[in-house]
Amino acid sequence: MDTNGEVTEAAPVVEKPVAETEDKAVDEVTELFKEKEGAVAEEKEEVVPEGDHEAGTGIWAHDAAQPIPYSLLVSRFFSLIQSHHPDLLSSGTKSYKIPPPQCLREGNRRTIFANIADICKRMKRSDDHVMQFLFAELGTSGSVDGSRRLVIKGRFQQKQIENVLRRYIVEYVTCKTCRSPDTELNKGENRLYFVTCNSCGSRRSVAAIKTGFRGQVGRRKRQG
Repeated sequence: MDTNGEVTEAAPVVEKPVAETEDKAVDEVTELFKEKEGAVAEEKEEVVPEGDHEAGTGIWAHDAAQPIPYSLLVSRFFSLIQSHHPDLLSSGTKSYKIPPPQCLREGNRRTIFANIADICKRMKRSDDHVMQFLFAELGTSGSVDGSRRLVIKGRFQQKQIENVLRRYIVEYVTCKTCRSPDTELNKGENRLYFVTCNSCGSRRSVAAIKTGFRGQVGRRKRQG
């Protein structure tokens, strides 16, 4: 409305296309990021060459300020182990397999442990020590025949013999430090036995085998 009271039309407002406005905003943000990236690039320190860890050059120098990547540290660790202690890298690849016990029935009162000699050889343990442990755990006794088979008094399942062997391996074979089976059992002072690991060099004492318990098998007394 003008001063004469007449209604006048407002001048039309020319709006810019939405797409053109958005493109301009995107361009401005892009330029802003380019400026920031350029500033960050200027602030970056000079990259120190990798160098040689044996000679102590590059990032391996004592006065180097640049952090050493973890992958390079691991690579250096294994290269030093390979050059100074190669046996530590090869010890873990040794195969160690124990065959299952071969058990046979001999009548109703005896069990034949046929391959005990082979198992003892693989564990690097004496037949006598393994037999003592078997007799103590099973509560029985036995003897060795001409074929080096163990004749056990009583009827026992293969699973029972296998479980006893597992306990023997845990107690008298496996290293408690590195879990390696490459160990030796030797008699030390005061009649104590020690397990020495050939992989990590640790040494531990082991408990003596309790041979006092024996299973008592006999006929029931008649009730009067």
